[in-house]
Amino acid sequence: MIKKKIFNKKLIRIIEDRYTNWEQKASLIEKVITEEENGEELFKDLIISHKKSKIRKGAASILGYMKNSEMPGELISKIIDENDWTVRYALSKSCVKQMGKDAVDKLMVVFNERINTVEMPLKHNLKLIFAETLGYLEMKEAEPILTAMLRDIGKNRDQESIELISQILYSLGEVGDKSTVELLIHYSANNVYTTEGIRSSAEHAIDKIAKRLKFSSKNDLLEAINKE
Repeated sequence: MIKKKIFNKKLIRIIEDRYTNWEQKASLIEKVITEEENGEELFKDLIISHKKSKIRKGAASILGYMKNSEMPGELISKIIDENDWTVRYALSKSCVKQMGKDAVDKLMVVFNERINTVEMPLKHNLKLIFAETLGYLEMKEAEPILTAMLRDIGKNRDQESIELISQILYSLGEVGDKSTVELLIHYSANNVYTTEGIRSSAEHAIDKIAKRLKFSSKNDLLEAINKE
């Protein structure tokens, strides 16, 4: 136990060092964990269960700079268990950096397994985190998954549905392109099936796509689409 505490303190010192960048931290961590029995498991434990979110986030961020690591594939399932969005964000970015589009596929498998086992009151939050994480991954492969979630909601507009729609639309702004805009315009319209929150998320998503595609404004994007 004492040895484990000493080792964890060594890892944490590296994570918190203000004078080294992420690549340098990753190199140091890789060296340290090879020198200690179960070093890799102890590093993973920091990401999964350290009591301070700052440490979990830092360790998760370093993961994206580690070489030849299989840890992202092992830890992607932990994203949807994490309560702090900053840690989810860091772990998502590291996983997609290391895994590419496989991160989307793996996350989908994890979600499908989990949604069928959790109790009903927990399903809504799980869907929110899943939709949020698909946005963090910023992969085009996530778009059909998000649009399928919208179809599943259909015309339901209870509070949970509104919250989930808003999150899905926000994430579509992170992964969508010109082909996504027509759908987003539909949700930005003022009618009985939209709320201020839904419309705001749709507008934000269109703005994000316009910016990512290097249009000077949302209107320029819409004009370009209309000319096609």
